[in-house]
Amino acid sequence: MSYTINETALAIVLKQGSVADYFIALQEELSKNFTIKLLTFTKIDLNKLQAERLYSSDNSNYTAGGLKPIETNAWTTCVIEQQQTFIAHKHNELAKVFFDHALIAELGLGSVINWPVIIHHKVIGTVNFLAEEGAYLNADLSILEKLTPWLSIPFLLNSTNKE
Repeated sequence: MSYTINETALAIVLKQGSVADYFIALQEELSKNFTIKLLTFTKIDLNKLQAERLYSSDNSNYTAGGLKPIETNAWTTCVIEQQQTFIAHKHNELAKVFFDHALIAELGLGSVINWPVIIHHKVIGTVNFLAEEGAYLNADLSILEKLTPWLSIPFLLNSTNKE
């Protein structure tokens, strides 16, 4: 699959827009190649064992700024320890690792991609795509590799703004 990101548009939004504008621009780029019913960016705090939502495309159910505990399970092993992408294709797969799986099902979501954002050999956050069951069966994750520098920026902005 041939894919080119609109780096010029992302750069313009980064220079001239707000952080919120940048998240929206990223969502537009991601939506070109992935079905996305819910998109969140979560900052990982391993000291507190929690994730903080920096962005959510559905603030009524998953509020930006909301905190979520990080439980020790197969997800933690995959994403935090092995620094690999977690993908679940059916609700029963994600129900094994997400405490909020009932809400996820209620929203009609059953597939997930959790893309770890890694800086200096450490997972600092995840980009999380959710859609209906089976949505990511043939997902081409190489697109995310190309977007990694752009996906890292919100996490770096967040840490810069708080220091």
